[in-house]
Amino acid sequence: MKPVSYLQTLLKQRTWDKEVLLWIGPEKELLHTLGPARTEIVDVLDLFDVRNLPIDEEETRQHLRDGLRARLKQIPKGPDPRTVLIVKSIGLLARYDAGLKEFYDWFISSFTMVILLLDGMLGQTEWPEDVRCEESRLIGYFSEPGMVKEVVNATG
Repeated sequence: MKPVSYLQTLLKQRTWDKEVLLWIGPEKELLHTLGPARTEIVDVLDLFDVRNLPIDEEETRQHLRDGLRARLKQIPKGPDPRTVLIVKSIGLLARYDAGLKEFYDWFISSFTMVILLLDGMLGQTEWPEDVRCEESRLIGYFSEPGMVKEVVNATG
């Protein structure tokens, strides 16, 4: 795990290199660390109606990916200003094994970065009834090869 100073140094670079990070800590601290950087926030819960999910798990996964792709295409991208995308409710990406392919395919570039937010507020989120999120499992899932580049811990 990397300290907050790692993210601060990364933000100062002229370009980014396929940066997908996992932030462990409060959203408020993340926003403070990002400072004046242009940010967009996507809450995975907003991509579909959790009370009306398809019965089939593969259909749910595809529905999630389609919604994410559509949302990512709507976010303006370019060298000026660079954009940091903060993704909330990441437990749904893990639960439906959606992975991070959509972010790599449709958002990340030299001028965009994705930060997955794991803010310790898991118990206060209205998850679908078949979704349980445990911080250690989420860290393990997103730390697998091909997922996040680095894990940044707000307390370390």
